[in-house]
Amino acid sequence: MKNNLLKSSSNASSRFYDWEFNLICSEQKKDVNMWLKLAEKFGGPILELCCGSGRITIPLSEKGFKITALDNSVEMLQLLKEKADDNIEIIESDMTSFQLKKKFKFAFISYSSFQQLLSKKEQIKCLKNIHKHLKDGGVLGIDINPCICEEPDILTKTHLYTAWYPPNNSTVSMFTSHKIDRKNGIKHWQDIYVEIDKTGNETVYKNQISLKECSHNYMVNILEECSFAIIDIFGDFEEGQVTKNSNNIIYITGKN
Repeated sequence: MKNNLLKSSSNASSRFYDWEFNLICSEQKKDVNMWLKLAEKFGGPILELCCGSGRITIPLSEKGFKITALDNSVEMLQLLKEKADDNIEIIESDMTSFQLKKKFKFAFISYSSFQQLLSKKEQIKCLKNIHKHLKDGGVLGIDINPCICEEPDILTKTHLYTAWYPPNNSTVSMFTSHKIDRKNGIKHWQDIYVEIDKTGNETVYKNQISLKECSHNYMVNILEECSFAIIDIFGDFEEGQVTKNSNNIIYITGKN
């Protein structure tokens, strides 16, 4: 008889993150080379905020950079610890309130993670905290998704994929839904993962995430308000120009 189990959101996020990213995020994968190139240009020590399981941290470390990798997810940091070497210092903290006894030449926030801060107040607090942790002449890079709220207000539960999950010899079906708060420019997702093992037992994992829309003008203004000067703006991970079709806008800014 099939057993049905429900797991918490934190389990879903950490359990499937690396596997799912490699499965479906073909364009976002290209950001690693960009961050490596920027690290070479601006130098270390490096502060990576919202490092997750180390998708970018590990390649940077393998190139010899000293990195402080910060995240507020215990589960994701545990995945990073299993891969980390002596070049990586791992910090469990929120990106708005961390307090470190060192300063950095280069800091960055990848993969729209800055947009997990759902109010301008929180975002300003984060930027000012990063500013305080940068050396004079230090640089901050932020990858923003400018298209967060371009879809319909409501998406009902929709099947996105079913795929083989090798770590557990199981299959996983992923379903997503969302609601958009137009007043505050916030998109709320609920993702459901249904994992069926080789004996037919079914486990359901749920994960919720919300992101705030940040227009180009909004980002330019908030960065300037927090004493960052724009050095460059890219419309893709090959450092192309921003266009109306850009799904990522990368802001390279210097500490004033």
